[in-house]
Amino acid sequence: MTLFGTDRIHSYSHLLLLLILSLALLGACELSGSFDDEFEPNDSINEAYPIELGESYSAYITQDDVDFFEFYTEHGSDTFDEVEIRVTDVGSDLVISVAVYDSDRELVYQSNSRTEGASHTSVLRDLQSDGPYYVRFSGTWPHSFDIDGAGDHRSTGRYTFTVQNLNANDEFAGNHSIEDAHPIEPGQNYDGVLVSDHEADYYSFTPSSDEMALAVTQAGSELVVGVALYGPNRQILGSQNTNTPGALLNINLNNMDTSATYYLRFSGTWPHDYEVGGIGDHQARGPYSFSVHDVD
Repeated sequence: MTLFGTDRIHSYSHLLLLLILSLALLGACELSGSFDDEFEPNDSINEAYPIELGESYSAYITQDDVDFFEFYTEHGSDTFDEVEIRVTDVGSDLVISVAVYDSDRELVYQSNSRTEGASHTSVLRDLQSDGPYYVRFSGTWPHSFDIDGAGDHRSTGRYTFTVQNLNANDEFAGNHSIEDAHPIEPGQNYDGVLVSDHEADYYSFTPSSDEMALAVTQAGSELVVGVALYGPNRQILGSQNTNTPGALLNINLNNMDTSATYYLRFSGTWPHDYEVGGIGDHQARGPYSFSVHDVD
């Protein structure tokens, strides 16, 4: 007695054969890198494929392949923000590398995973331009991140990525020059954040008395805070900084003119000077809170 008829056995055999052939073809595609990649050709910066922030894209890296994509930041050139590049669903043979170039096609960031199939996340805080940026994906580089360099021929596979602004800045951005100083009121508390370690925040105020005080009441664990005071003619009147991440400040502001406008600048500690156009210490960033108030 047979459990199945001959026709059914043939049918099952046929289906099994089709399944085996399909799996073999899938494996061949994986090995050859012949997955359909809708963004090709994007193997040079001149062929970079334009993408939208926050959208998810899936692509494939073949042997010696590189993939270029073009994006614009949402915050533009008047401020800083955090831009995240997240790579997931990485193929089991792919060790992913990420490089970012600015509108002048200069390398501004590079990073890579060290494990096959591992996801990779990059957070960039110094992208400050209205022009395009370019992100380049590849297998790990054997030598460098040169814009025309090839990927690692031993590292291929699929990957999925997103590029997005994290909207990490404070409500006063972009107050990163004395011309764009944000006006504040004596006696009020303010919360700011230095997103980039190259950032400076400016505030303007009119004293309510001739003897004032500045209190930095909170500083992030990565922020070695520095403060400078500028007079009505934007000349430096004084400066003070801490030497410890997260440390606070209390500064007396004496002989203030109650009819004049003064300026405060917050940054990481300065490596050289407190000139109006200077930038902060490249090792200091984070949130801070402060107030300017009458001396009790």
